[in-house]
Order: sequence, then C-alpha cells, then structure tokens
Amino acid sequence: MEEMPAQRHTASVPALSDADLVLDAGIGPDHGMTDRAVLVDARPVFPRSGEIHYSRIPRADWSRVLHAAAAGGLTHVATYVLWNHHEPVRGQADFCDGRDLRAFLEHARDAGLGIVLRIGPYAHAEARYGGLPDWLVDGGTAVRTDDPAYLDEVRRWYRRIAVETEGIDLFAVQVDNELYDRPEHLATLRAIAEEVGICAPFWVATGWGGAQLPPMLVPTYGGYPDSFWVEASDVRDDRSLSNFEITPRRDDDSIGADHRGDARGAADRVRDRFPYLTCELGAGMVSAYHRRPAVSARDVEALAMAKLASGSSWQGYYMYADGRNPRRGLQEQHALGEPNDFIEIGYDFGAAVTVDGAVRETWARLRRQHALLASWGCELADMPVTFPASRSTRDDTALRWSVRSDGNRGFVFVVNHQAHTAMPDHASVVFDIELPDGAARFPAVDIPGGAVFAWPFGWTLGAACIRTLTAQPVTETTWRQAPLLVVAATDGIDVMLDVEDAEVRGKVALRFGDVYELVRDGSLTSRVLVVEPDTALALSVDRGRLVHTSGAVHGGWVVSHDATEVWCLQDEGWMHAGAVRAERRAATVRPLREAAAPPAPRAAPNGRASIPADWTGAAAVRVSLGEVPDAGALVLEWHGDLARAWAGDRLVSDAVWNGRPWRIPAADLVGLEELRLEILPYGAGGHIHIIAGRPDAARIERAAWQIPGRFRLP
Repeated sequence: MEEMPAQRHTASVPALSDADLVLDAGIGPDHGMTDRAVLVDARPVFPRSGEIHYSRIPRADWSRVLHAAAAGGLTHVATYVLWNHHEPVRGQADFCDGRDLRAFLEHARDAGLGIVLRIGPYAHAEARYGGLPDWLVDGGTAVRTDDPAYLDEVRRWYRRIAVETEGIDLFAVQVDNELYDRPEHLATLRAIAEEVGICAPFWVATGWGGAQLPPMLVPTYGGYPDSFWVEASDVRDDRSLSNFEITPRRDDDSIGADHRGDARGAADRVRDRFPYLTCELGAGMVSAYHRRPAVSARDVEALAMAKLASGSSWQGYYMYADGRNPRRGLQEQHALGEPNDFIEIGYDFGAAVTVDGAVRETWARLRRQHALLASWGCELADMPVTFPASRSTRDDTALRWSVRSDGNRGFVFVVNHQAHTAMPDHASVVFDIELPDGAARFPAVDIPGGAVFAWPFGWTLGAACIRTLTAQPVTETTWRQAPLLVVAATDGIDVMLDVEDAEVRGKVALRFGDVYELVRDGSLTSRVLVVEPDTALALSVDRGRLVHTSGAVHGGWVVSHDATEVWCLQDEGWMHAGAVRAERRAATVRPLREAAAPPAPRAAPNGRASIPADWTGAAAVRVSLGEVPDAGALVLEWHGDLARAWAGDRLVSDAVWNGRPWRIPAADLVGLEELRLEILPYGAGGHIHIIAGRPDAARIERAAWQIPGRFRLP
C-alpha cells in the first residue's frame, strides 16, 4: 500500500517575554496576577475550582462531596450564597443546618480546598429571581442598580455574610453574576463588601456576553458543551460548539443568552490585560422542561482540554457536584415571567459528583487532566499559547491543535472531539514546532476522530530530556529510588518516546502498564510507566504512592459507591492492598395505579413548553424504604416525563426525564419508611426536545440503595 504523505502542521513559538503585571485589581501583598497567570507568593499557580452549592446538598453529605472534589484534583471549591435560600422573610436570615455557610467553608478547609465565594446578591443559578428574595424583588426597589434603597439591603446582607466568614481565608470573591452593562454597580458592590469586612486577594466577575467590567474586577469566562437556553427546535446549541475549538476568543455568546439584552464588545478592551481565567466550564448540564441536554463525559473532557489549549490558566467548573433545593419555590419558573421552567427540588446537572458524593466518569476524565496540572500546572500557567498559522475556526474537518511553551519545553494540544459531531480521522500528522533555539518534531501519527490529548516536549526527567512523547503525562512520582513519569497512551496511537542524552531500555510488564528505563552513561536516571487510557482513569497519587482503584482517593482513604479493588505500586510491583465493599440493597416497589392520558401541553408566552399542572393522569407507586442507611442514595431507574416523591404532603424530591437515574440522598429520607411516587407520562404535544430520547412509559423499573464503602490505605 502506498504510504500516505505526511501532513505537516507547524507552529513557531516566539521567545518568552516578561509577563505584564496586573496592578489595578486590588490584589494583596502575597498574591498577584500577570497577563498570563495567577501568582501566589510571587509564583504562578494553576487553580482548579468546582462549583458546589452547600445549601443544595444535605449537610450530612458535605464532607463526602468535598473530599471527592479534592480527590478529583480540585484546589478550590466555589459556591453561591443564595440569598433566597437564607432569608425568605426579611430580617429572619437562617444560617443553620444545611444553610450553615461557615460550617461548609470549614469542611472545605478540612478537605484541603481553598474557597471562591460568589456572594451575589444576584446569582442566576437557575434560581427564582436569580436568588434574590421575593420580598426584595416585590418591594419596589430597583434591584441590581445603585438605587440607595437596594444598596441598603445589600449592605445589610453582605454584613451578615461577613459575620459568617470572619476568620476564614477566601481566595476570591465574585459580586453579582452575569451583569453586562453596569460596571459602576459592580464597583459599588465590591466597595460595600470590603467596607463590611469581606476580604480576598482576588475579586472577579463574569466576563461573557461582552460584559462591561470596572478595572478592579478580573474577568472570568465559561463555556458549556450544550445548553437548555435555546429552543426545543434546536437539535444542538450551535453557539456552544465554539467551546470545542482552540481559539484566542474567550467569550461565549450562549451562556445565559435568554436572560440578557444585546450587550457586546466592551470585554474586548480588557481581555489582553488579564490572564485567561474560567469559572463556568460545563461539567454537565441541567435540564429545563422544554430542552434536556445529554452531555457525555467525553464532551466535558474535550471542552476542558480545549480551554487549556486556548490558554486557560484557571480551570473552573459549573457544576462540579449536583444538588437539590432545600424546599419548594426556589427555582426559576415561567409563572414569574422567567424564560425557562424547572422542577422544584432537583438540580441534577449530570456533574462529576452526585448530590450524595458518588463519582461519575466525568470525574475520572477531569481528574486525569487535573493530575497533569498538579505536576506541571505551575509551569503551564505561565506558558503563552501559540496557534498554528493555518488555524481554521468553525471547520469540523480541520485539525484543532495548539502549543503552549516557554520557548524550550511545553505541550502540544489536540482536541478532535465535538459534541453532536463525528470528527474526521487525520492521517500521517507531523507536528513541527519551531523554538527560539531549536525545534521539536513529533513523528508522523494517525489521529483518530474523538482523540483529545496533551503531549509533552522538552521536559526534563531525572538526568534525561524528553524531546517528544506521543502520550499524555499523568503524574510524576518516585519508584525504586528514581523518578517515575506516568503517561497515558492515546487511543489508536502508538507510544513513541524520543529522549536526548539517554538510552531507552525496556520494557518491563507490570499488572497495569509497561515500564521503560532511561539510562545515561550506563546508569539508570529515570523510568517511564506507560498505561492504557482506561487504566489512567483509575490512577491516583496518595502520599507520593501510585494507587489504582475506581474509587476516590484522598487523605489515606478510598471511598466508593461501587465495589472496587485497590492496588498500590510498591518497589516489588503492583500489590493488592484491599477492596472497598460498597453495598447495593433493593427497595420494594409496589405499583398503585397505572398512568392515564398525559396532561394537555402548556406553553409560556415565549413559546417554550411549561411544566404540566395537571397530575391526575400520573402513575402512582409506593416504595418501601426499609432501613435508611447513614450515607448514599436511593437510586431509581425510571421512565416518564416528570416524577415526584412524597412523604405525606411534603415533596421530598422530583425529577425530569433526561436519561439519567433519579437519585434521592439518604440524608433526605431519614426517619421515613416509605415514599409515594407520581410519574407523569410523556405526551406527544408541546415543544420539547429530549436528547437522550423520549420515554415510552411511566414506571419505576427498579429501586435500590447505593451505599458507599471506605477502605484505609496501608
């Protein structure tokens, strides 16, 4: 067969220039910022933050969720302080039980996580009035403005937040959210927050939608794989597809577009002065009633890598953990004139971590990227991005790639995956990178559709230098008294290692992967462990030791909601350390009534389908809970349009069909013996798009407790 000619992809990396300091963002003496990176103690860092809403998670599950986040490689937790969750009646603020902000922040600190506090007053967050209390919205003041009456209420609210956070270090604070055309109001909010005692080295604001921001707030950006805020007639949100591109453009036209007017352009004036920071990379997507996205773990992995490839120096996710509202009447709804209709209790984002602390495939795929950032992120944060000269945007057939480098070492990034799109294979690709004092040339490879990776060049390992490597670094540790580089192969591509000043010897087969020795002048200098991509998804580092398990490893413990074996890499090789014995226990399901005809469709003035008000045709089911466990969730596999779970006349949980199981945290079922479920059948009318497919019945297929287990590492 005739050999395919090489498809040469070139990029010329300029000499690294000094970073420009950002001096007018009110940054503290131990922190700083350049136009490339965040600085702590005058050194670049690479934060990884994830949104976890304490008031949307049972207090009993806070620790499990936070430790899963830390095990997933996050450095910080971000959370909204939703005003209407705390103060439904003016002057009667509640910071107790599941709304105990201080206790949550202390749990985060105990898990080793820094804190990003988003204090509003307006949050959006699919909350009723964006999180503003009814009494405030209905009170006649001009909210989200410098109206003195509004600012008086904000000052009182901020003062209470200051009391709750006193003595707790905050890494960053965000005031308001998605405010596009009132920079003076954002400046006023920061001034009030500082006046009452809320302090942080970094003050940030969402910059998407062409937001106009004051100079003392640092812009942050986002992007989602798909969204609910387009119409049901849209098979996909085409604007979201830009988030899979590798591009210098930081803005996302789609986020919250149906909540804003046409504000554009001002953000272009501030972007070059600040590093590329993100706060809302979609690690899933919630379902509105009219449109229910299905975001895969590979979608999230590709989007996150595209932002790294585009120059991000802070990976921030929304949501990193699912949630549920503490009571009814807190969600965005058509009845208030808002653009979308949501169920009342559930906030299932399909996120990396479930509401009760179980981890999903998304968690593992992001953890593999976070492991790279934990080892090399400080250097990567300060590396500018170089885009290839032939870069093409909005072309599904072009290879999407970039380079981040300091002029000597760096990474080649490729994102050949896009949601709702079959990306093409690319044959005989050669990456040819011109450096100020040399070149890095990768061997020819065939890149399959769906490939997402970061490959290193120019990195030192022991006394050797890796010229190029066609595998993604996972972590670096020590094994048998020598440096060990752990790398994950890329599906469909052979691992090829080119080393300067050393000889590659091997290979030694281990249970999980093959080890190659790098030898210089007859002496061992370091080793490279090559693992398969799926194996890499199960690797963690605990106290410098490599651990293989599907569970979450943190602080010397392995926690899992599924049974998993635990292996540790010792000098002798992979040694079996033990197992996590999670429990599955069936709950008894008894049908009471079959579904009748579906309710007539309803629509809001904007034409979007509204949640049915008539439940007379719902199927009815009784679930006997048995002994409610101390942790975990009741997992319901079901079909239908909507479902509600009742304990007497209290709505305990609800769900909208999107293809995922319905999880009810055990902590919300303490003291109950049974639940009564209502399940509405799906009707043919209305304008609804369910990407996972329409349900064909209204029933519970099975119900079971999923109870986590723990294992102490030796």
